[in-house]
Amino acid sequence: MTSVGRRRLRVLFKIGLLVCLPFTGYLWAQAGVSPVAIAMSVVCMVMALGAEGFASAAETELSQMKAQSDLEERNFQIESTTRDERIRQMDRIVETLSNQNHDLRGKLVSIHGEINRLQDGPPPGRPPEPPALRVKEPESPREEASGATGAEVTDISSLRSRR
Repeated sequence: MTSVGRRRLRVLFKIGLLVCLPFTGYLWAQAGVSPVAIAMSVVCMVMALGAEGFASAAETELSQMKAQSDLEERNFQIESTTRDERIRQMDRIVETLSNQNHDLRGKLVSIHGEINRLQDGPPPGRPPEPPALRVKEPESPREEASGATGAEVTDISSLRSRR
């Protein structure tokens, strides 16, 4: 039976109870203890118990629905919290990647500018850079006495290609 059907039966039982109670009281007052008064009293008890039974069933259904609603609300709040946390994590990841992208673009632009500067050669009016020879100055008088030349070649790529 649906809840609408139970509600209608409960209303019918309450209406029957409201009609039967005064009539039963009148019978008790007029006839005393009679089979009709006893029968009407039993009918009133059945109507009262039926109305209370349907009310109790409705309250039970309502409490079950409320418990289910509370459970669904808790699950929704948990899902909402986890989604919000995931969104915050994604925002942090996007921000980190954006910062890395910005840093790497800056370095790339810097390197690109340096490569263009080196490819274009020295600016006019500036002497070319000296060769890659470095003169080593003696650090101690012993090195001067040993006859060290003091010149050292730092670019040995031409020597490696001879092999």
